[in-house]
Amino acid sequence: MFPSPMSPRGRMFLSAALAFALLAGCGGGSSGGDAGGNPDRGTAALKVSQPGELTAYVQRVLRARAAARQSGAPLPGGAVGAPSVVPVPAAGAAPTTASTAFSRSLTQERDVDEPDLVKTADGTTLVHLDAHDAAGPLLRVTARAAGGTLTERAAVAVTRGDAAFISPRGLVLAPGGQALAVASDGWSELVGNPCVDLCPLALLPGPIWLRGLVAVERFDVADPARPAAGARLQFDGRLVDARQVGAFLVLVSEYQPRFAADQLPAAATAAEVEAAIAATRGTDALPRLRGPGGGATALMAETDCWVQPANASHALSITTLTVVDLRAADLAPASRCFIGGTEAMYMTPQSLYLASTRWAYSVDAASGNALRYPDTMRTDLHKFALGADGRIDYRASGEIEGHLGWDAQRKSYRLSEHGGMLRALSFTGPIGWFTLADAAATPPSPATLTVLRDNAAGRLETQARLPNARRPEALGKPGEQIHGVRFAGTRGYVVTFRQVDPLYVLDLADAADPRIAGVLEAPGFSDHLVPLSDRWLLGVGKDADAASGRTRGVKISLFDVTDAARPREAASRVFGDAGSTSGLDASRQGLAMLAQGPVMRLSTPLFLFDASFTNPRDGLQRLEVDLAAGTLNAKPLLPPADAAATAGNLSQQRSVFAGGQVVWLRAGRLSSFGW
Repeated sequence: MFPSPMSPRGRMFLSAALAFALLAGCGGGSSGGDAGGNPDRGTAALKVSQPGELTAYVQRVLRARAAARQSGAPLPGGAVGAPSVVPVPAAGAAPTTASTAFSRSLTQERDVDEPDLVKTADGTTLVHLDAHDAAGPLLRVTARAAGGTLTERAAVAVTRGDAAFISPRGLVLAPGGQALAVASDGWSELVGNPCVDLCPLALLPGPIWLRGLVAVERFDVADPARPAAGARLQFDGRLVDARQVGAFLVLVSEYQPRFAADQLPAAATAAEVEAAIAATRGTDALPRLRGPGGGATALMAETDCWVQPANASHALSITTLTVVDLRAADLAPASRCFIGGTEAMYMTPQSLYLASTRWAYSVDAASGNALRYPDTMRTDLHKFALGADGRIDYRASGEIEGHLGWDAQRKSYRLSEHGGMLRALSFTGPIGWFTLADAAATPPSPATLTVLRDNAAGRLETQARLPNARRPEALGKPGEQIHGVRFAGTRGYVVTFRQVDPLYVLDLADAADPRIAGVLEAPGFSDHLVPLSDRWLLGVGKDADAASGRTRGVKISLFDVTDAARPREAASRVFGDAGSTSGLDASRQGLAMLAQGPVMRLSTPLFLFDASFTNPRDGLQRLEVDLAAGTLNAKPLLPPADAAATAGNLSQQRSVFAGGQVVWLRAGRLSSFGW
């Protein structure tokens, strides 16, 4: 639940939101290059920054900014890194026979965990984050008895440090489950206005920019009744995303530094501007590690970074890759960086991919302030390797046409590595549509599948594309948008929508010749696709009127994809009417699943409306999929255990299966229900 705008926390939240809006709108930098704002079409490759090279790079960009201001020309608009909100094959399911069988967080890749609001290592002790407490976020530890009774053992505050506002993004468990780490976003003290000489006069002047921060705090939970806070890291930036592989937590953050040369008043002379630029060093662009006493030290050295020589952007966003050893009492961080923003993080146990761009994008006021991408946009992809010692090494870079969509929660699902090949599903349309009339007036904006492989020269080389001259059929009909995307082994699944839901099944067995194997049209669309087995695919999205395209309630579908050429919708259920949402609409961890023999149990929180937005209510929806019979059965909606507690948005709700019960996190507290 958002704080009241009139409360101190509410004013803090509004200040932070305003600061972020200004930063994304004009302080985040822009792409240079030709008059249209397109960057140099040179290689996307990165190279290690040699001593003094980062300084030269920063000074070159600052001089380009100063020249643009002096000429009176506005800097090309748009942030290089997209605003990020901060997100399965049966990776969400644990063993199926023991009485303490429990579910784990829903993840994109097996053996790659993701921060979540609730975790358990054994099904009997649950640890969760409570963002609803008036004093600040709490870490709560709860014991679950065999009969399902829950007893809270302890609650401890998540340290705020010098942050004016902090928002825990999730927690991860160290191997063995006796320690955990909480990853948070936040804002610190006022540090000035990033819009000097750059932003429209309509924007508020003055010191309104809050410094973003990323925090990681370690807790010892070996004694569930006495969880002990341990080491805490805090450094400059904005958390893009995080993943856990074994004992290592990998955090990707973006930092947009302030420079004295950018803060000079409009009346400053050319000599004063040049003096400020000449005094700037590459280390001034790097994020700082903030100590508990307020002191700051370098998070990394200049030579721990990579530069992108072909990047002609006027922006100076810094992407930082920080690896934390969860076994170490001091968290033992190690960081590297590259110049450029990051829009998405995708990870396997061995590889890390980051999606970046040198192309500018902007906000389109005529389309309801929607994010607009340039028609010629391309996305850079950078591949890194994670070593057994937690070291991050650069491997290769490449680029693809288009972008990874508009939803930060789903961008990573458009990337997948299999058999050494990276499959990327991009979209070449500049902006989405909002009504069927918009769609009818919009030319086709098909999706493009690109298959890439890294070579010895450090390039991600394109091996194949779809559509192509041999297989010209588009992935999507005119006016359609891409919704759900999911890769599973040698298959790919893509859902598009305008009035009905075409589900495309892609055959990727031959990486050099990907093809559309089959297409299914069904009412509505699926935003989220979850493989339950080789045969069954779950789709979660919205029902829709086939004639008008008007969306209705939450639709959960079971697709039989045994025959790729003839996929079929075996069953479906619809909950609520227009405006209804599911937990997966708010978080990619919004679905719990646990296999019990041939039956897959599923649960997701729902917020439902009846027709005309009447009778609003929330509840936990339970479903059973019989993987042998191909049936989808819905159990009655569970009402909140404490209906008086305000639920807030679904992003703060989760469910977990444990020992025959389903545990629901709602309003910061856990409730247990028999199945």
